Amino acid sequence: MNEETAVTGAETTAPDTFGRKELIEGVVKKHKKLLDEYNSEFGELGNKMKELQDSMDSSKRNREDILEKEEILTEKRQLFYHQAEKLLDDLEGKFSSNLELSRQISLVKERILKVKGSLTVDEEKQQVISIQQALDSLASKEAGTVSDLDAVKERVNEALASKIELSSIDSSEENYNNTLASLDKEMGEIAPRHKWLENRIQSHQDALKYWEGQPLVEDAEEVKA
Repeated sequence: MNEETAVTGAETTAPDTFGRKELIEGVVKKHKKLLDEYNSEFGELGNKMKELQDSMDSSKRNREDILEKEEILTEKRQLFYHQAEKLLDDLEGKFSSNLELSRQISLVKERILKVKGSLTVDEEKQQVISIQQALDSLASKEAGTVSDLDAVKERVNEALASKIELSSIDSSEENYNNTLASLDKEMGEIAPRHKWLENRIQSHQDALKYWEGQPLVEDAEEVKA
């Protein structure tokens, strides 16, 4: 082998050895760099998704509380009006011999039946005022009815109070639904990217493990060369 051939051989062998080492180190570096970037974004999105999920869970609980409260108030309103009707029934029976009084009591019962329907708050307030005036008129004509009529007025006022409170939370359920829809939309925009990052991280971790397990040179003989 002449000198030129020896030099050429050396030049051919050395780059192969160092080229492999540099290749592996470069690939390892690339995977580590991407893992750092992906893990950082993955963590940020994970935190954001947790915040969104916590907000969604809280909104759902609040919405359930609102729905339960609405149901209770609706039942209370109907119950108080029913109790008012029952008291008037008892009063009507008590004064059945007084035809004029019975007729006026019957008219009040008709008004209560009407107010039990689906009315706005303002409409119900007006109806209740009318009922209270009619009850006051009855009380002024028959002293024996005062305590009974006061009990009727109390029930009617309680029913109206339930209606007013109910109306104050009517929009809350809609607000919670809108909030949930907005949170769900935001979650839907983030989730695909979060899942993609999860898959990419796993892929790069597998690749990094593989390349870090590779020898930097083919064998000991090659190093000596």
